Amino acid sequence: MAQVTNTGIIDAPSFVTARRALGISKTYIAMTVFMMVLAIAVWNPAYYARGGLLNNSTSNSITGNVLPGGSISSPHKAADSFTGLPFLAVPLNMIPAMMIASAVLILFVYDKNNGVLEYLLSLGMTQRGIYMRYLKATLLLVIVESIIFTIADSLYIWEFFGIKSLAAIIPVLLITIPFSLSIMAFMVIAMMAFSSLQKMRAGSNQPLGLVVGAAASIPGYFIPFALPFMEAFYADIAMIAIMACISAAFLAYSGKLIRREKFLP
Repeated sequence: MAQVTNTGIIDAPSFVTARRALGISKTYIAMTVFMMVLAIAVWNPAYYARGGLLNNSTSNSITGNVLPGGSISSPHKAADSFTGLPFLAVPLNMIPAMMIASAVLILFVYDKNNGVLEYLLSLGMTQRGIYMRYLKATLLLVIVESIIFTIADSLYIWEFFGIKSLAAIIPVLLITIPFSLSIMAFMVIAMMAFSSLQKMRAGSNQPLGLVVGAAASIPGYFIPFALPFMEAFYADIAMIAIMACISAAFLAYSGKLIRREKFLP
């Protein structure tokens, strides 16, 4: 009788693909960390509150410079007093996620050009099965990056602007996670579905699919300037829902969109 061995979760295809993506070049890890630090220190959402850059020399919270009355009684009161500008950090905070997702996209193109995908097809794997490996690996890395980033950003705001400021800004931090996941999922699905997006950009080793991710986030840069705080929050939620629906539709039709020849060198 053949012995059945259980495969641990760290040996699952998505985890293996994620490890291979991180190992293909340390540049993407370094760029991700650099952009995370930049996002926390330079375009932190607390900086975009009413009144411009906040000065914590008066107090250890944003209340003295941002909100009338010099106090925040609740996150809802803070939200009513803010402009939507703190949500400008949402698409900007997606940049570190795009950096780490780039490693998986580069790995996909690398595997395609070197016949790895053709080999997997010869083993009987379907296009959808191969496709899901890279999609899950991307989402896994983005989730890990987003959690680390959100915790670090929260601690930064707590330390330099106070717990009340963190309570007021927390919707911006939390919505960044689903925003990044929806944009990254759409980016990966689009690149795999359309072989033209798998080509390298001129003078760069980045596939054209990365442009899709950047372009999909463009509405997020206009929403903060057009709407107050809570309306901007709901508008971002609507944008996330739209991107998720598009990604789900692409995934449902992946069998038709992703032809075998798109996985061949």
